[in-house]
Parts: sequence; C-alpha cells; structure tokens
Amino acid sequence: MTIALTKDVEAFVEEQVRAGVGPDANTLVNDVLRSLSEHQPRPFAPPPGLEAWLLDAADSPTTPLIPADFDAIRNRVRARLDAPAA
Repeated sequence: MTIALTKDVEAFVEEQVRAGVGPDANTLVNDVLRSLSEHQPRPFAPPPGLEAWLLDAADSPTTPLIPADFDAIRNRVRARLDAPAA
C-alpha cells in the first residue's frame, strides 16, 4: 500500500525519525497507527439475554415514569461510576 502524505506531515515524520522517535518512517507510521487502533472504542457487544429482555419488556404494560423512577436510575448510574474497575 502506498499512501501520499501532505508536505507538512511528511516533514513532521522525517523530523521525528531524525529525533530518534522511530528508526525509520515506515516503522514510525506503523507504530503510530497501531497505537491509534488500540485506543479506538470497540463495537458494542450486547450482553447475552438483552434481546429477550427487550422483547419481554416491549410486550409488558407500561406506566408513566415518576420522580422516584428517575432517582432510581440516577442511583444505579452513580453506583456503577463509583464501583472499582474490573
């Protein structure tokens, strides 16, 4: 694959190689893109059973939300945010 870089990006890559950030332009660009790829969010994978739960919920009667419902939602979110990372 051949990729054309703009002059300013090409100059930046060459400057980084001269500074010792990478051994050569190919390796440097590959490392930068690999790092970018590793930090991209991955597609959402729904938990098992979500589809069945949603279908059951869709067939259930509904009631209007009340302030207590929103309080419960806020509390669940806060608990998740405060929980230590797994």
